[in-house]
Amino acid sequence: MSQDFMDPELFADFIVEAREHLETIEPNLLELERNPGNLSLLNDIFRPMHSLKGASGFLGLNAINGLAHKAENILDELRKGNIPVTPEIMDVILSATDILRTMIENLEQTGAEGDVETAPTIARIAALLEGGPLPTPETPSVPAGDFPAEDAPAPGGVAAPPAPEPEPALEPESEAAPAPPAAMPAKTVIRIEDLPPFVPDAYQLTSIGEGHMADFMEEAREIIERLNAALLELEATGDGPNESINDIFRYFHNLKGNSGIIGHKELNGLTHEAETLLNRVRKGEMIATPAMVDLLLAVVDQVEALISAIDVGTSVATPLDIRPLVARLKQASEDGYVADPDAPAQPEELEPEPEPEPAPEPEPAPAPVPQPAKDAPASNTAYDPEDVAVFESTIEQQITYMTQALAGLADDPQSKEMIDGLYRALVTIQNSSGYMGLSDLKTLAERTAGLVDQGRKQDLPFDLLLDMLRQECSILADMIAAALPKLRAAPAAPAPAAPVAEPAAQAQPAEAPEPAAQPEPDIVAAPQPEPEPVPEPALAPKPEPAPAPKPTPAPTPAPKPAPKPAPAPKPAPAPKPEAQAAQGEAGKPKVSSTIRVDHEKLDHLMNLIGELIINRNRFAMLARALEEGKTEGAHIGQQLTETTYAMARISDDLQDTIMKVRMVPVSTVFSRFPRLVRDLSRKSGKEVNLVTEGEETELDKSVVEVIGDPLVHLIRNSVDHGIETEAERIAAGKPPVGRVWLRAYHRGNSVAIEIEDDGKGIDPAKMREVAVRKNLMSPEEAKALDDRDAIDIIFMPGFSSAETITDISGRGVGMDVVRTNIKNLKGTVNVTSEVGKGTKFTLALPLTLAIIDALMVVVAGQTYALPLDSVSETTKIEVKRMTEVNKRKAVTLRGEVLGIVELAEILELPRAEESQEIVPIVILQDNERRLGLIVDRLLERQEIVIKPLGTYLSEFDMRGISGATIMGDGSVVLILDPHEIYMMSTPGSRSKG
Repeated sequence: MSQDFMDPELFADFIVEAREHLETIEPNLLELERNPGNLSLLNDIFRPMHSLKGASGFLGLNAINGLAHKAENILDELRKGNIPVTPEIMDVILSATDILRTMIENLEQTGAEGDVETAPTIARIAALLEGGPLPTPETPSVPAGDFPAEDAPAPGGVAAPPAPEPEPALEPESEAAPAPPAAMPAKTVIRIEDLPPFVPDAYQLTSIGEGHMADFMEEAREIIERLNAALLELEATGDGPNESINDIFRYFHNLKGNSGIIGHKELNGLTHEAETLLNRVRKGEMIATPAMVDLLLAVVDQVEALISAIDVGTSVATPLDIRPLVARLKQASEDGYVADPDAPAQPEELEPEPEPEPAPEPEPAPAPVPQPAKDAPASNTAYDPEDVAVFESTIEQQITYMTQALAGLADDPQSKEMIDGLYRALVTIQNSSGYMGLSDLKTLAERTAGLVDQGRKQDLPFDLLLDMLRQECSILADMIAAALPKLRAAPAAPAPAAPVAEPAAQAQPAEAPEPAAQPEPDIVAAPQPEPEPVPEPALAPKPEPAPAPKPTPAPTPAPKPAPKPAPAPKPAPAPKPEAQAAQGEAGKPKVSSTIRVDHEKLDHLMNLIGELIINRNRFAMLARALEEGKTEGAHIGQQLTETTYAMARISDDLQDTIMKVRMVPVSTVFSRFPRLVRDLSRKSGKEVNLVTEGEETELDKSVVEVIGDPLVHLIRNSVDHGIETEAERIAAGKPPVGRVWLRAYHRGNSVAIEIEDDGKGIDPAKMREVAVRKNLMSPEEAKALDDRDAIDIIFMPGFSSAETITDISGRGVGMDVVRTNIKNLKGTVNVTSEVGKGTKFTLALPLTLAIIDALMVVVAGQTYALPLDSVSETTKIEVKRMTEVNKRKAVTLRGEVLGIVELAEILELPRAEESQEIVPIVILQDNERRLGLIVDRLLERQEIVIKPLGTYLSEFDMRGISGATIMGDGSVVLILDPHEIYMMSTPGSRSKG
């Protein structure tokens, strides 16, 4: 159906409503599977499916209408208690929702439902309603390497041919179960060479714009996080409750569906195979073992790599070789267990799945059921009686609307409501006729709809068109009246019944025409429905070769055998040029970042904007009054003050609300680390538990997006070099299982993130020794360092105290990069450690990168801003109270010996005359260290906007400066970096800055 011939508002409303219905149906289906007796749930599923059927019928979306109607039928039988809730029925309905979702996406993107195969699912529903066995392709019926195409649209509008079944879970069940056991002894071997060859060329994905692809990426990453967490939970609970398996299954299912929509072939195929494996676990045919969890985690990693290889700006995908994982997944599904990865599934047996050989069974060809009869005359075309009934009901409805609209136009020729109603009725008749293959009727309806559309667009007087429209509509009604009896008398389409009849005679060969294997030879990795989907015999408009059941001598599965496995690498270089070609030149579109916002926050923002406009008008009124000299100075001054206060209140509220909008919980980044620790623990041979605290703490989204890598590095170091081996821990009197804490909490106007372990700690003496040995500092400088500064050497470039380099991490290697990355976020990172007790890294990050509170100070006649978060206190001290300790000024303040330095000296500015008896001091707090800075004058506390320093300043020594801000009078003030100021004040540490 074309969007061009539908009222745009109606079209958009339908898409939104259809999505809402599907979002209601799917979770309820999964819940119903857990609670089969819940009639309330059944009603909650039936109602939206019924609404979807009705709305699609009204709009003439016949493919959606037909499938929704079938799904509604089986749901009605479940409601009446005529059939029980079984996994097969849930699979079929989920399959239907998948196809419906794909068609809805097609509607939104292209304005048409698309060539999506619905016949296999309709056939399975019919089989279930009749109580017969499901159409069940034998496991061996699909060659090991053939990936049938998903029913979702292929990229660039390449219609995925006869896609066997978009839905996962179609593992034949009940009586079909004996078939797999029979195949198991034969032990089919899935070999990588038998799979479609890997093609490294980048290709274009289907996207309705950058925003759509960004949404896909964001949702995919969320699903990956959930998959990691769910798989770790499954591993911890053993075989686990059915809910865990269902959750994991649903996540892969969603990824499969979403990737099918955008046409990502590798992602679609890989997730389908994982889904197929999980479906067997759901049905109790397999057990979730640690080996299976490992395999699925490897799949998740590959999924993440595939997603990362998508260029969001151009919607170009760089393929990766998924065949090794696909082979393992297929082999596991085939064998009924996950083999040890150390024993590759490549036995000597020559039993790859036989290639379907053309069998003399071409008769199904002329009986295309699904969507074919698009141009065929009604007289000699076979129709599904259900399609005929839906068409008749829809057409009668539209003729009524058409008649009412013509009558309304006779009374009011310019009635927009009647004109639009007539147009919609004609368009619905046009599309319904096209679907049924009534080409003459479709042409006339299209021509008449075009006439109405032209009239309303050009604002023609409809009283002049009315006679012509009546005549055209009368002819249309006569043609419909003549066509309906022929449709009713037409032979019923055999498609739905054919699959059911499959078990009859020597079924296997003729039965499993798996059409999808054949039509996709060139679309390499559009893997989809495993063998388990419906056989779709009558589905293949082109006669499908029936796979010979056991042609052992024919180990010729994939037509392109071993030459192709050679491109085993993952050649990123090849795709890049293509990506650039698709892109054009360097004028690459900027990738937007999205954020989800509560509706209430947006409402509050709108209210504030309203207040802002009112306040602006007050300023304009005051300006006018001043110009006209209508008010006295005192009165106008008071009004200006009040208006300014109001403006300050509104701007504060605006800032606060915007900050809240940008805030996201750190759980979005913390969630990836349980998986990381689990993998590191296995790799290092140590048992390590990760404890997370404060995941609900919120940070600016721009900060959360970039702190992941530094945290990964710190956690790797803690596991690899902080935590001891089990034997070492027991010898030290510690529990055998090491612990790493990852916690976040608010600290003033910043957020602190701590990574702490209970390992062996960092030895300051060893740090000094290594620093000297590596010529990072002289022995004298090393000796002058206290223990805290000695431990801080870990952040010096090129430093590593590791005796051996591991492939996980090296203590100290890259820690300077961690500090640099955190510094770029206007944050700090510090380390504290106690030998034998453990180590703690503390990151202090600003709540936002845009606005901070600062203390303004004057030094050598220039104003500087010090972030208030780093200011412990301010005071004034008599110069005579200062003493000298280790050639540095110090003062005793409330029992604490505090080092004192002149800020002018650190910044290499002219020093003020030393005639002052009392000097202002700003006490900096750098984590647990404090330092007193002598300044010339203390100004006020002020909120400032941070502006980055220009790149042209990089050639100058800008140490100690983190940015700049613009004051109210237009002057530029430099913002000091408290941590760097502290480091510059310590002679032995200056090289670290």
